[in-house]
Amino acid sequence: MPEQPQQNVATYTNRFGDWDSMHYLCVFGKNRPPRSQTFYNGETLSARMTAIREAITYIRENWKDYAVLMADLRSYIRELTMGADDLNLPPYLPIVLTSIKAWDLELNAVPDDENLSVIRLYTSQVGYNQIFRIINQAFRTDNVVEQERRVRCAVFLIELLNIDLFNYTLRTPRTHNFRGIVYRGVIFSDDQLQDFKDLAARPVAERFWAIPLAMMSATTSRAVALKEFAGLDKMTDTGMVARHSFLWRIHIVDLFPRYLKVYRERFPSSVVSTICAVPIRELSDFADEDEVLLRGPFFQLVCMREEFLEGHENAIHVMDLVMLNTNRDHPSTMQLSKTEGEKARQLFACLVGMCRAEVCKELAQFYNLEGEIVQHEEMYRAGAARLASLDI
Repeated sequence: MPEQPQQNVATYTNRFGDWDSMHYLCVFGKNRPPRSQTFYNGETLSARMTAIREAITYIRENWKDYAVLMADLRSYIRELTMGADDLNLPPYLPIVLTSIKAWDLELNAVPDDENLSVIRLYTSQVGYNQIFRIINQAFRTDNVVEQERRVRCAVFLIELLNIDLFNYTLRTPRTHNFRGIVYRGVIFSDDQLQDFKDLAARPVAERFWAIPLAMMSATTSRAVALKEFAGLDKMTDTGMVARHSFLWRIHIVDLFPRYLKVYRERFPSSVVSTICAVPIRELSDFADEDEVLLRGPFFQLVCMREEFLEGHENAIHVMDLVMLNTNRDHPSTMQLSKTEGEKARQLFACLVGMCRAEVCKELAQFYNLEGEIVQHEEMYRAGAARLASLDI
């Protein structure tokens, strides 16, 4: 096994406080994107989401050509790392690029790739940078043919991560169905912070954001998340761009059993997992960070406020978000006909939306957000009406 790198502050800051690498991959609310240009901005949203869905379908329909898909990924990575010294490449990258991964549906079975190499790659400093470089660069071209190739490579890499997460939760029950509060600390400029203030001011139905084709690190320890702000209180803004401490408090829940039962009774062959939020402490090079990996997270923003936290002189901006850990992103969806697959997608989205509205309403009640309680109730009722109207 490759030598484990030593923990350092730069690694923490890079993965737990990074925003530059991922903001380009975000979807924000409805109708009004923030100032930051993203891959999914404005009129391109529908076309680009279609491109991603087509890439996912292509990868899964052509899984028998695994060797070809892996060769394409290796070629793409060589282009991105041309001229790089082997010593500067992530230690787990060669393992990933020679691995043979498969979705493991047999309980207690051990996958061929026992070391869960994509997760381990992600938790290393250089590996984290490499993964986001692969994903970001995949979308930064106007050449349609070249973008198609790059997107397929990025989607294939994410599929390898999905497999690692699925197998890990399957064979490690304590990581399955994670629920609880996790934190992420970032430092934002005035404009970056204003984007989220604007998002928080929108109607509840428009107050969401997501990272469909990427991942994010969070921690179960608020103290670990607050490390990002060390020394910021003592800095002056003289001659500097203003910097703001921004703590994300993410409430992770599962799809309530009564909703999951509805879906499974209608589509029993469709595998539902909880790979969207997986504790990876035991796989990380930095176990004391109590890391939870959030895969393709979809966040509903409940509220944003300033709070005084112990150990900090100044108030810190805190954002409360709700996220479901539940996911149906699995090859079993490919076994459904096109019509049945669309029905399954609509049903699952409806059930997730109703569940999320219930959780957000409870949080709104906890924070005494009276006007927003009503909006969450309206979202729930709208979801219930959609459920009743579905032809399933």
